[in-house]
Amino acid sequence: MVPNWSIYWFKGILLLLRDISLSLDPLSKISEGDFILISHAHGDHIAGFKSEKPKLASYLTIKLYEAQTGRRVKNIYPGFMMSQRFNLGSIDVEMYNSGHVLGSSQFLFESGFSTLVYTGDLNLKSTLISEAGKILPCDELIIDATYGKPGITFPDRIKIYEEIADFIERAVKADTPPVFIAYSIGKAQELIALINKYLDLEVLVDEKIDRVNTIYKRFGIELKYLNLASNEGLEVLKSKCLPAVVSNKRNLVMASSFGMLRAIATGWSLLFPYRRFDATFPLSNHADFSQLVSYVKGSGARRIYPFGYFAKEFSNWLERHFDAEVLPLVD
Repeated sequence: MVPNWSIYWFKGILLLLRDISLSLDPLSKISEGDFILISHAHGDHIAGFKSEKPKLASYLTIKLYEAQTGRRVKNIYPGFMMSQRFNLGSIDVEMYNSGHVLGSSQFLFESGFSTLVYTGDLNLKSTLISEAGKILPCDELIIDATYGKPGITFPDRIKIYEEIADFIERAVKADTPPVFIAYSIGKAQELIALINKYLDLEVLVDEKIDRVNTIYKRFGIELKYLNLASNEGLEVLKSKCLPAVVSNKRNLVMASSFGMLRAIATGWSLLFPYRRFDATFPLSNHADFSQLVSYVKGSGARRIYPFGYFAKEFSNWLERHFDAEVLPLVD
């Protein structure tokens, strides 16, 4: 069956149909698509929000973007529920949770008798603050391969939580509490929730994380924290009795100048050394290699378009193990 679309890479993923073109997570506000779809609110996916063209994203993604940047989004169509359907010319679009961060979406496209899924950033494991993404059956699949290299396997999440909690507890007792650097959306809230649950401690956070936390709390995720910029937060920082989570290098340096240990929680710590940190933990909100393989297998896709950091390695592996056409979007 010949699909009704063509797929290209042009400053992001471009989906072309006879009557409309869709730009998926474009890398520039100057998008070639007639309509823009944005999967989530991380910085490397939000350029489309700055475009004047019509846009589609989950309501939560919109609110997180606005909280983080202080900008209001115009010409936007918000999605309020999973499986909500939108009609864009000759194609229908449904939104589903991708499990990556609050509001993150994968998109299911249907035109004629063909279906296509774009996963965006993906996580098939539940976390303290998010539900796992679900596998969507489809004819064609555009899948993120950030960790698509064979052999990349994340440890059990509960085990990582326990290791982080043990490290923080020992550091606090030694009057050298850690400061973690983390994305202001997703990873920061997971670390705060972990510290709240496992150690019953509040967490010092910077202004950007504080703004994002208000959206998480508004939608039912309770977090206990103090703003570093407040008088109370500064006094606690000086007393060295609570851990901190910050979103940029400047605040990391500032907190460590008070004697706090530097820490980071990222899946990249399995691949790269972080020598300037006192502790690293392989905690990720992405799918590892085995999760990606599970998604491909469960989707039943006959044509697969990997993209992302390890797209080439994932494509090579798929070609050897799957009876499907594999077309990496970026060489």
